[in-house]
Amino acid sequence: MQYLKRNTKYSILAFLIIALSINISIYTLAKTEVYFSLYDNPQILSTTFPKSEVQTININTVSQEELTKILQISESLAQKIIALRDELGGFKEPQDFTQLLEITNLEWEEWKEQGIIITID
Repeated sequence: MQYLKRNTKYSILAFLIIALSINISIYTLAKTEVYFSLYDNPQILSTTFPKSEVQTININTVSQEELTKILQISESLAQKIIALRDELGGFKEPQDFTQLLEITNLEWEEWKEQGIIITID
């Protein structure tokens, strides 16, 4: 009886070790597959991690087309920015156009990370 209990304990322990090993192997394989997918396909790297060059725009003189292209926003939002600019007689601070509900501080931070500098000069 004692022998049977000890064998059962060892069997359960062996099972858990095998299960853990399989889990680690699958996880490692999955990570390796993602790594090789990125390594073998440079287009994935370029679209996932775009290299940004610094772009400076003057929010008081920029056109609607430039706003949509540089800030990656819709035409209607660009129109709202220009309308607000005209209404205020020009922005006093670069972040003044974030008064629009459609523009958030998060977007402002994303533009900074992308190398887009917004000025009022």
